Amino acid sequence: MNLVALRRPLVSALFVSGLSLLSGAAHAGFLYGRITPAAGIEPNGESKNVSLSSNGRTVVFSSDASNWGGNPYNGNRAVAVDLMTGVIDVVSSMPDGTVFRGEAPAVSGDGRYVTFLTYGIANIGPSWQVARKDRLTGGLEVASANAAGQPAESGTGDDTVSISADGRYVAIETAAANFGVPAANGQEIFVKDMITGQIEMASVKANGSPSGGRCTIGPHALSDDGRYIAMLCHVEMLAGAGDVQIYVRDLQANTTELISRVGADGPSSTAFPGRQSISPSGRFVTFQAPGYGGLGYADGANINSNSGIYLRDRQTQTTIAIPRPPLVASSNYDSCNVSAISSVGSVMMACPLPNGAFSNSQVFLFVPGAGAPELLSTGVGSAPGNRPSGYTMSVNGSGLSMVFESTASDIDPNDGNGKSDIFILAHHSILIDEIFASGFE
Repeated sequence: MNLVALRRPLVSALFVSGLSLLSGAAHAGFLYGRITPAAGIEPNGESKNVSLSSNGRTVVFSSDASNWGGNPYNGNRAVAVDLMTGVIDVVSSMPDGTVFRGEAPAVSGDGRYVTFLTYGIANIGPSWQVARKDRLTGGLEVASANAAGQPAESGTGDDTVSISADGRYVAIETAAANFGVPAANGQEIFVKDMITGQIEMASVKANGSPSGGRCTIGPHALSDDGRYIAMLCHVEMLAGAGDVQIYVRDLQANTTELISRVGADGPSSTAFPGRQSISPSGRFVTFQAPGYGGLGYADGANINSNSGIYLRDRQTQTTIAIPRPPLVASSNYDSCNVSAISSVGSVMMACPLPNGAFSNSQVFLFVPGAGAPELLSTGVGSAPGNRPSGYTMSVNGSGLSMVFESTASDIDPNDGNGKSDIFILAHHSILIDEIFASGFE
């Protein structure tokens, strides 16, 4: 993928959307910018934990900046930005406008529903809970509720949630007894049907028994249709798989598939894979794993050709090692970690690059068949950002819209807030198609 020049036709519309266009790291046909509350106004706090709708037009994140809007609140709030309309919603808010804590938001395919973690809110539930906001009606529901509508009595996990494209299914982690989790068990993974109210345990072994609290989800855990969920399990879920493997659970067929393996029936990884992410289509899964785990080398022969990220195609039953970016030293193989994957198989990933005596994480893009991963988190002159980027990231289904968080101050020459910000790289068609769909000519 050759990213060389910046398109400008939508400058005014993008400023309305609170997106400051950047001139550095020009990309052909793409718009590259930092999301801000308004033109010329920077967020006055940190913005992190970014996610993106599968249509690529709604960005959600948590932020302690007060100038995103909403009633006064001292702490992180969940924010949604509609890149087409310019509307900014503080979604962790009550119908009366009261803003409360919102962490690690995830968004439905069209941006209507946003789920997020919250803590200690009286009319939601004790400890950590998961809420779902309907941005169309303003309705707020407890997603971490059992079939009887009772919130998880001991709370939920405090790391992440996931949501299907239609907003119907929400994935959570909880050890609550009123979810049927055995006493002295750890957290299990559940998927909540927001229409029927039913819950289903996803972290079950081949014999139907719970994992024993040994499985976790990460960002981008559910496929768009809510059928597939990717999870890391520290216990053998399938006979012969071994401990610490990546799996995908089919919630319709009630089957579990080993992901961190070679080919269709090959051996599983022996090197503790993790940080899994599933594509919106459910076809692809990426994960982190050291090259010595037996899953293969990017160049077919040398471990130092590996980035540390593997790509599993569930349709062809193949696993490939994503190559180490040329900018990453060969001695720093297997150092890439966080990843996100589109439905066409393009992969965003975070990899360290030297910055003086230290290393900063940078964001790269790998497109199968297009060569080595390409640096995305750049500023003027295509230089890497001066601070870490990519602690969280997200890519939409088509692979044409990408977001990441960064503390770099030189990606945007006008960045003076000294905070973590949200950056987007989106193909102009993501926005132009919507304009024409709305009858604009």
